[in-house]
Amino acid sequence: MTIPQKRVVVIGAGPAGSATAMSLQRFPGVEVLLLDRATFPRRKACGSGLSPWCLELLDGMGLGSAVRREAFPIGAARIAGARGEVLELRSHYQAAVLLRARFDELLAHEAVRRGARLRDGVRVREIVREGEKLIGVSTSDGDLEADAVIVSNGANTTFAREPRPGRTLHTYMAWYEGVEGVIDAVELYFDPVVKPYYGWLFPESESRVNIGVVFRPRSGEANARERFDEFVHTRLRSRLQYATRIGRPVGHPVATSHRPTALAQQGLLIAGEAGRLVDPATAEGIHHSLASGWVAGGYLGELFEARRTPSLDNLAPYTRRVRQAIGPRLIAGHSLLQLFKTPLFDWLIRFGSFGPVRSLLTRALANA
Repeated sequence: MTIPQKRVVVIGAGPAGSATAMSLQRFPGVEVLLLDRATFPRRKACGSGLSPWCLELLDGMGLGSAVRREAFPIGAARIAGARGEVLELRSHYQAAVLLRARFDELLAHEAVRRGARLRDGVRVREIVREGEKLIGVSTSDGDLEADAVIVSNGANTTFAREPRPGRTLHTYMAWYEGVEGVIDAVELYFDPVVKPYYGWLFPESESRVNIGVVFRPRSGEANARERFDEFVHTRLRSRLQYATRIGRPVGHPVATSHRPTALAQQGLLIAGEAGRLVDPATAEGIHHSLASGWVAGGYLGELFEARRTPSLDNLAPYTRRVRQAIGPRLIAGHSLLQLFKTPLFDWLIRFGSFGPVRSLLTRALANA
């Protein structure tokens, strides 16, 4: 039996962590330990939308077919501004919605199938160093030695906090069955209660949807539950008359940015929302988590293959690689957010029946 030459601990088994593990497994001589404090399947406050670019990336990872078999296909978007008009955009772009609990489970199990070791229900307490040298991690199951660590455990991480440009938003959502008028379309409502962000309705099946809001919290303003209740009352009250809510609502912070920054430390790389790699306009982070995780695993694997140490100098170029991979989309999201802040967005929706306007909105939302 060949003893692995290098061990990598991946903290967080969401999309970024699982993508990292799968990417690393392409390189011989690397043992990957994928750790998560939750036990799968786990609940996640997320609209579970998979953009056209996310599906394209999953195809490249060899997972597109498996995801599409279980996901609810999306062929359109319904959008509305503060004035209330609803515009349906239908095009050749294909998206999907797959419940995050199932999506994350599918990814983690695929990482295991490709050779990673998954240990869920394990809390990482700290990253252990001797001087500047990384030694491993201390966990609720004991200490683990590691040659490198990937931090991918989301917005609440305590292991990768660095000054980075961006804002922390908040999401609040619930699940329902029996909502009227659900078709193969995601619904986005840029209502005053959350603007320049939005409330949503995403179908997960023909009978089940998730409904939520994303907003920037400010002291003295309405809290998450109050905003959610007002959004539902204003936009969806009649459609929920005979619907049944499933379980309790959940909320979660979302760390966004328009520029990947400070994603490497001595012996350590940062991927996904732990590095604020979330679209600043739409709070979409699944694609960016997968992409940054795939880049992280590939970069570290190449480093080991070249027999180079994971020093800060050797790891520093990883930030630039992530910037090249997803930076243009983050910048596009930042520009889109500026549009959402203006009356022009409502005007565009109002005149969305005109072909050029419809094409512009379709491209803008598809890219985000």
